[in-house]
Amino acid sequence: MVPTLNANSTALLIIDFQQDVFTGGPLQIVGAADVLPKAKTVLSATRAANLPIIHTQEVHRKEMVDFGRELDGVEPIHCLETWSGTNFHSDFYPRDGEFAIAKRRYSAFFATDLDLLLRGLKVDTLVIMGTLTDVCVHYTTVDAHQHDYFVYVIEDCCMGSSWDAHWASLNAIEYLQRKSRISHLELIQSVSSLMPAA
Repeated sequence: MVPTLNANSTALLIIDFQQDVFTGGPLQIVGAADVLPKAKTVLSATRAANLPIIHTQEVHRKEMVDFGRELDGVEPIHCLETWSGTNFHSDFYPRDGEFAIAKRRYSAFFATDLDLLLRGLKVDTLVIMGTLTDVCVHYTTVDAHQHDYFVYVIEDCCMGSSWDAHWASLNAIEYLQRKSRISHLELIQSVSSLMPAA
């Protein structure tokens, strides 16, 4: 389904496209090689359409005092501030005029100013891609829903901890908002209609 987007109230939210995600960091991730070229085309199209773009970066202090319960599951230590792999991937580094948000937990809304930023931008619709589908993407999307934002998740521009977890999370997201799952080609088709006239 090609969504109908309003250029004045839609933003692209890129969740944790960091170096380690694409170069074999400590987290188990599936689908990175397939996602990379698709996500690059989404970012390029969104930039051409002049939509607001927000990049999140999971980052933890080297003293590891801000992990909370995050290491109680199967995830190893990851995204320390001193690691080069914690930096944004070079293909997704925020440009001037784009927004970057550091986060300590899974949801991009938790203990950050994301909601404040979105309200300042007068955004009511989020198009989301990122990693991990079943962790940070899922929890961010749930919080967006609970903050009354409309959400679209680009399912072929998300990477999960496993394929089963990836698809299960997308199904759970669609349970919250019907027709919220889209492909990168559907997003590009939608934003192409928003591009300024030459």
